[in-house]
Amino acid sequence: MAIAVQVAGLATIKIDGEILGYTRNGADITKEAFFLDVPGDEHGGDDGPPIEIQYLGELCRVRLEMTKYDNTVADAVRRRCKDQTAGQPYSNGVLAGELMFGDAQYVRLTIDCPRQPRNFPVAVPRQPIELNRGTKYSTLICEFECHRNQSTGILYDANVG
Repeated sequence: MAIAVQVAGLATIKIDGEILGYTRNGADITKEAFFLDVPGDEHGGDDGPPIEIQYLGELCRVRLEMTKYDNTVADAVRRRCKDQTAGQPYSNGVLAGELMFGDAQYVRLTIDCPRQPRNFPVAVPRQPIELNRGTKYSTLICEFECHRNQSTGILYDANVG
């Protein structure tokens, strides 16, 4: 493939298949890997550099600054847990200690664009959610921590349908 400018195209952001809206400047995706150092006396033990490094997996963080969005679909982000009501923590039987994976309290996040779309089947709105209120347009800022689906092993794919 030739070296070229890459443009994914207009990104429609969806939560569980419903259109949330559009971002200010696209969706920012950060892939983060986890590693474990293996210390060894050959390199000074715990105080020296590792003799080996173990790969433990990875996750993605997706940051969205939404300037055009559906307020009702945004509640799926604001409630954090799938079975909860936005603004009412611990509603509908969701209690402190709820298991996000085991109890399927995550959402499906898709970035639907013409080229290189991304589907994150297990997305948790774990970071602070920001929303300004006033005479200026509101911007919804949210960040998702996306994990691999434990049954399929998929962290992300291009299946946005």
